[in-house]
Amino acid sequence: MKSWASESLRSMEPNPFGTIRQKLQGRTDVINLSSGDPEFPTPPLIVEAAYEAMKGGETHYTMTSGISELRVEISKYYKKFHVDVDPEDEIIVTPGSQEALYLTLASILNPGDEVLVPNPSYTVYSSIINYLKGKSTLFDLDREHNFHINPDKLREKITDKTKALLLCSPNNPTGTVLNKLDLEAISHIAEEYDLLVISDEIYSEFIWQGKHKSIASIPGMKERTVIIVSFSKTFAMTGWRLGYLVANRELTSMMLDLQSNMVLCPAAFVQRAGVAALQGSWKPVKEMAQTYKERINYVTKRLVENEGVFCAKPEGAFYVWANISKFSSSSEVFCDGLLAKKGLVAVAGTYFGSAGEGYIRLALVKPMNVLVEAMDRIETYVKSL
Repeated sequence: MKSWASESLRSMEPNPFGTIRQKLQGRTDVINLSSGDPEFPTPPLIVEAAYEAMKGGETHYTMTSGISELRVEISKYYKKFHVDVDPEDEIIVTPGSQEALYLTLASILNPGDEVLVPNPSYTVYSSIINYLKGKSTLFDLDREHNFHINPDKLREKITDKTKALLLCSPNNPTGTVLNKLDLEAISHIAEEYDLLVISDEIYSEFIWQGKHKSIASIPGMKERTVIIVSFSKTFAMTGWRLGYLVANRELTSMMLDLQSNMVLCPAAFVQRAGVAALQGSWKPVKEMAQTYKERINYVTKRLVENEGVFCAKPEGAFYVWANISKFSSSSEVFCDGLLAKKGLVAVAGTYFGSAGEGYIRLALVKPMNVLVEAMDRIETYVKSL
């Protein structure tokens, strides 16, 4: 009964993707470009490692922080981004990156604490903060400069209750990649106001302009940064639920107490799959990246051929963020019409924050022949408006 639910749970906004799934009930003619779930199969080497681990009896509890072999491989991997991590006590392996995010926020927030959240950004950030009785303080990204962070706009939102800043680079949904100058400006603000930075870096292997740089690599920032990472996108492992966080040992020691009371540990054989992913050939990842790049080039070209549609190429990730404001004053109305009349599912920009009004997000997780059909449907739809 509803009366048993907590006030926080009753006030939680539903995940927009659940709403989208409801709209799809009974439809069989739909092209769904809403969810960032790659259609690629998990590479066989990873699947085989999990299978062998299960056959070998690795179906029991592990250390709460994760198996040592996986933490060592994560530590080696992050050297690529010039971040030195102690695998003993600066890494916690989690059942997916969203659990890592929840674990981090639940570990730091007191009621009324404020967290700075980019507008637009991934849908769950504000929901988790508000559920934990914190306050999600949105700061608008700079629309005129491809949704990079404007330090002045960020400063305007800081109060004496501001505790943390949430970053996502590459950004979901805009595809923005924070460069060295961006990160240095942010680091100065974080140090000046003593903020913890929570850095969502799950798309770091899919960069189309420049290179991924972690804010933890900026001098003085590692100790005040929590890095959130997932295996889901990089290795096409969305259903495996495997992620991790990197943080200073003072934070991780407290987070482990919470994780042990929440989930205890991720599945042992899934962690073995993670070891295989990091140790094995990166050829499948490079091939996926090349495929995404080809899809982005095609889709952005097709979209801007429609008079009135503006779409910059993303700097990273595999989403396209298209401005359709000429055709509708409401992104959600535009998407509802696109589904009803053309059987194509896009995500309204407002699902990612108020600054997303006038935009739609397309996840390029379908084969090229499907994307060709999707672009044909968008073309005929906008011509009808």
